[in-house]
Amino acid sequence: MQDQRSKRAEERKFKRVLLRFGLEAPEYRATGIQISTQGMFISTNFPIYAPGTKIMIEISIPKGFYTVQAIVRHAKKVPRLLTSKERSGMGVEFISPPQELLEYLTSL
Repeated sequence: MQDQRSKRAEERKFKRVLLRFGLEAPEYRATGIQISTQGMFISTNFPIYAPGTKIMIEISIPKGFYTVQAIVRHAKKVPRLLTSKERSGMGVEFISPPQELLEYLTSL
């Protein structure tokens, strides 16, 4: 059986980006980590949406802000006291990201 890492077409980079996310509009602040041109892990304690949920993400990069729709592929809620040992958040896959964002993510 394949694990999640071997299913990825592209390795994720261990960089951080500031972002906002939400269901219909980006409203909650978080950090994006383990980034690729196909998706990222959103490190957050609240809210955590169920797999299959479509969300909007506004990613802050040096050239400005880019908004992209994504779908939650996996989610993990970790009690706040354990977050120093394990990450709480959601793995998301981008849906039609802007070309400028893809170029920036490729350059990381």
